[in-house]
Amino acid sequence: MCVRSILFCVLGIFAAVNESEASWDEWWTYDGISGSSFWGLINPQWSLCSKGRRQSPINIEPDKLLFDPHLRPVHVDKHKIQVYGFNAELYHNMSEAQHKSQGLVAISLMVQLGDTPNPELRIITSAFNKVLYRGDKAQVRHLSLQALLPDTNGYMTYEGSTTYPGCWETAVWLILNKPIYITAQELYVLRRVMQGPDGTPKAPLANNARPLQGLHHRTIRTNIDFRKRPDAKCPSMAQDMRYRDDFFFPANTWRDDGSLSHNVV
Repeated sequence: MCVRSILFCVLGIFAAVNESEASWDEWWTYDGISGSSFWGLINPQWSLCSKGRRQSPINIEPDKLLFDPHLRPVHVDKHKIQVYGFNAELYHNMSEAQHKSQGLVAISLMVQLGDTPNPELRIITSAFNKVLYRGDKAQVRHLSLQALLPDTNGYMTYEGSTTYPGCWETAVWLILNKPIYITAQELYVLRRVMQGPDGTPKAPLANNARPLQGLHHRTIRTNIDFRKRPDAKCPSMAQDMRYRDDFFFPANTWRDDGSLSHNVV
């Protein structure tokens, strides 16, 4: 099965800054001299990007997953939507939470091209023509975050980092094991979103995947028990499943050798 996957980020990763002043948040990109290879070298506050030991994204090998029967299903607040979540009872905002140990929870969501798109995703993509440039705003109504996610309780989890500067090692990643669907037209609109404001749009907000980082003996847990025999009416796909990504926000990739590449923005 050929699956093109993206990580759909509703939460913008660029900080709002004064247009008349230079800023590190304005400077970084995913390639070239301002790309991820230089993040930890140029700005001392981003040193974790080059020296960290719990960085994201990582490559996930299924045969090295640790089954944890105590992992609970993911609960999503239907009134809040963001890829990076934080405990609002402990922290005032994400900026504060991302500097605290396990302050963030990040969800990796795969999206596959298909003729029957996710209805909630369509609500979001229908507004993309109004937010082509940074700073643009559009109101989205009657959106259910729970319905936006795939119908699955299966996921993998590990302790990692944000995938943008300063690569803070405070994120607990949840990688869902099933995709949702998007049409080719919706993907086309998504690819037209630009990095910068209308006056200086820079490049399209695409190919923004940080290279894979070392695992460094971290444990990757899952609530999926691969030892269970499949139901006779529902044949197992464990031996045949392969995911491939080749556009926009790569999320997860099943390689030919059976390993899973977790590429998260």
